[in-house]
Amino acid sequence: MKTAIKSTVGVLAAESLETCLQRAEKYEIPVAQNTDPEDLHQMRVQLRRLRTAMQVFAPSLQLPKGAREAQVAQVARKLGKQRDLDVIGMTLQTQFAPDLPDHERAMLDTVLQRLAKRQKKAHRRVKKELRGKRYKTLKSALYKWTADPDCNATARLSLDAVLPDLMLPLVSQLWLHPGWLLGTKVTRGTFKPDTGLSVESVDALMIDRNNTLHSLRKQVKRVRYQLKFVSEHYGDRLTADLERFADLQDVLGALQDSLILEDFLAATRSDWSSQLPTLKSLLEDSRHRAWQQWQAHQAHFLTTKNRNALRQILLTPGAAATQSQTQATATKAAKSSATAPASPKTQASTTRKSRSKTTPSRKSDTPKKSPKPDNNGSTAADN
Repeated sequence: MKTAIKSTVGVLAAESLETCLQRAEKYEIPVAQNTDPEDLHQMRVQLRRLRTAMQVFAPSLQLPKGAREAQVAQVARKLGKQRDLDVIGMTLQTQFAPDLPDHERAMLDTVLQRLAKRQKKAHRRVKKELRGKRYKTLKSALYKWTADPDCNATARLSLDAVLPDLMLPLVSQLWLHPGWLLGTKVTRGTFKPDTGLSVESVDALMIDRNNTLHSLRKQVKRVRYQLKFVSEHYGDRLTADLERFADLQDVLGALQDSLILEDFLAATRSDWSSQLPTLKSLLEDSRHRAWQQWQAHQAHFLTTKNRNALRQILLTPGAAATQSQTQATATKAAKSSATAPASPKTQASTTRKSRSKTTPSRKSDTPKKSPKPDNNGSTAADN
């Protein structure tokens, strides 16, 4: 089901589901070979994007029983268990091991040996899942559905007419998430990050509210994935938000990975903190730097102006909206210049403010290689 312009809800929904499934399927053989952890990561990313599309477009779709969100979630969970172990191994080996003294590095080697055994066991389960009935049924049923989508009447609605209704509930859930208030204080009636928290307080807070931060990260991912699905209908106006959400996702991921790593070490060696004091110190420093980065994002997204800015963008999809806004800005500027000539300093300032700002796109979710391009030439990168 390929079209040049995804003009209706049904067309965008069917193409989004088909594309995510195709991209996930490309990683089956590399994942089974288990030569590069990035392959598993990218397959899992595409399955998460598939789930997000199913959630957002659910009111318009009639998916077959064997190809619904629950089945995708079950497959993804199997991959997730191996991914957690892969992240632990890569973090210990590349981020911390080079800075450890010799005696701690030798002790860490025994920990890594135990980890390797758990990774092999998890990988066997992944291979069994990908060869099993559930995954095969999911693929065949979903491909059959995308060839002749079963949708209700709302699928025929114009995208530009209903995109705000599809996107704003998802963003509203994000803004209302309790994770934004973690570690804040009220200043003049406004919630702001409490930058005066001690290291001990931050650790205690993270341990106590870890599930809250993890839940926030999942909601950020859902919003980011869905914004990517519809970004072509907003020109380049979502670029800055997509970049910031990607940064925030990475920071929250670093916090989550830090706690998972500590839990693993404690389960492997009950005396790890006393026997590996350098590792403990490095891990704490890394977590606290990530916490400071989180607070910077937290301050940005707790600002009403920044939240409203994304809402306003989502309310006006389509190239026509961009053109009308540009014309309105130009008209306003022309009127201002007609009433009072601007000084050179003011003109320079205005130029800087109006100049579009671009930042390099993130590479954290981009695979080092893709087994093959899909039919329309796109890669399996999760941008």
